[in-house]
Amino acid sequence: MPETIVYNRERHGLPYSKGLMAQSLSASGISPERAYELARMVERRLDERTGPDIAVDALNELVEEVLLEEENADAVRRFHEWQRLDRLDQPLVVMLAGSTGVGKSTLATMLAARLGITRVIATDVIRQVLRAFFSREFMPIVHYSAFEAGRAVEQLYIDPREDPDILGFARQAKSVATGVDAIVERACLERTPMVLEGIHLLPGALREEQRQRCIAVEAVVTVEDEELHRSHFAMRGGHRPAERYLSRFEQIRKLQDYLIGQARERGVAVIENESVDRALPRLMDLVLDSVSRVSSSEPR
Repeated sequence: MPETIVYNRERHGLPYSKGLMAQSLSASGISPERAYELARMVERRLDERTGPDIAVDALNELVEEVLLEEENADAVRRFHEWQRLDRLDQPLVVMLAGSTGVGKSTLATMLAARLGITRVIATDVIRQVLRAFFSREFMPIVHYSAFEAGRAVEQLYIDPREDPDILGFARQAKSVATGVDAIVERACLERTPMVLEGIHLLPGALREEQRQRCIAVEAVVTVEDEELHRSHFAMRGGHRPAERYLSRFEQIRKLQDYLIGQARERGVAVIENESVDRALPRLMDLVLDSVSRVSSSEPR
């Protein structure tokens, strides 16, 4: 059977793809397995039609019909709002913070795959770049892991009421923030969606001017249960031995408490990662709600 060609307003066309349709449906909050099943249903509907091609808008209407029949009105709304994202000027910028070992890298990768985002950047990569450019003598703070940054300020005179672990981490986050700012700025200029993840993404630190130019979604990923948090380190590969992290587990938990406090002060969502299967849908909802708010405020 010949393929159905999907064309845009300029009459440029490509064959209908179940994979791409499933990606769009998955990005609108439907599980990947169910999304592919629905994409096949759409393909069968296309095969039943007369004519070798279909306009993009007509295809979207067909998809919404299938969603209404097979899912619900909320699924239709989510799909409709997600489709409008491509027509907005602001790129989607998701920022996932969290202490070491809470699973934010895994969640960031899975979230990006669901949303069809190809750019995922870890703030620890920015810190590594800073380490390469600035010597330990010139910028000692970036030569320690976040949970060890207190060692960089131990020799300095600090107010005894200040916690060196928090102070060191805050200074390191401030140093890394310059790189984060540059990356977000480029995303805004290029209108390229991206996911940033890392402990250095202090809640509410994004400049207001940048917030106006992108759809910023912030969350802090946590693991409340201490034993579950410990077990995350045991699952890491041999190049990152668990003993190193467990010996600094007190500092790691302290930074988690600090990030949670910062998130609550600034109204940023806190996502408990007791299970990836539950945390990922919560993040998807957070992203889709943000997209919906912005797209619904745009002129139609």
